[in-house]
Amino acid sequence: MDWMTSIQQTVDYIEDNIGNDFDIDMLANKIFTSQFYFQKIFTILCDCTVSEYIRNRRMTLAGYEIIDSDISILDIALKYGYESHESFTRAFTRFHGITPSDARKNHSNLKVFSCISVKSNISGGRTLMSDISERGYVVKETGAVYYTLDMDNTLKWFKEVLGWYGQIEERDENNIGLYGCVNNIPIEFEALHIAPFTGIHMFKGEPLKMMAGFMLVQGVEQLYRFVKKNGWNQITEVKEQPWGGKTCSITTIDGSILTFFE
Repeated sequence: MDWMTSIQQTVDYIEDNIGNDFDIDMLANKIFTSQFYFQKIFTILCDCTVSEYIRNRRMTLAGYEIIDSDISILDIALKYGYESHESFTRAFTRFHGITPSDARKNHSNLKVFSCISVKSNISGGRTLMSDISERGYVVKETGAVYYTLDMDNTLKWFKEVLGWYGQIEERDENNIGLYGCVNNIPIEFEALHIAPFTGIHMFKGEPLKMMAGFMLVQGVEQLYRFVKKNGWNQITEVKEQPWGGKTCSITTIDGSILTFFE
């Protein structure tokens, strides 16, 4: 499924029917998925829940009409799904910080929650993508297998030193990690097939005190600077190789070696 297109279709449908009642199951069914996955993916791509999006957009549009029209406040409330003047006033005040009547009387500047473009939301200046941009490098190819006896600590190291994302998928009866993944992009993005898996599979086992991964990256010098900035010094300087590429190697918290090349 092309999740970006499907969620954008949902956003467009909400905008075209903003005054109507919405049922989450109905919205999920329109793009042929379950309510659970629909709500999870919507939140990932839009940075808010479906309910928050609907409520914020209604309050924004209601604010325009409060300021720019002579329509009664009760009629505006009913138009945007509120059953009484009182319930609308409470919701309006929570969102805008001022009552509808005071906003109309004072022609106040009200809060605006803009219609979302999913594509722009992912590629634009959101915190998540800004974090990735700050690193300055992108992993292009990998798929290494990595062994560790303390998966929680290893996962923390990948996050803090390399700026990666990850999770532990399976634990034993003592809550010891048996299998997990770390990835240079959020795991949720990989699951959406927005990008291929470019991470590392982690298994419980004795760490390899040797090369555990040989990974193609874009921006090997930026990777080097990023790791040093994070206070990890067990990384070699970037070297020009006879075959025309550049490499640097980092010794992990487990003593394994990850080599990055460009």
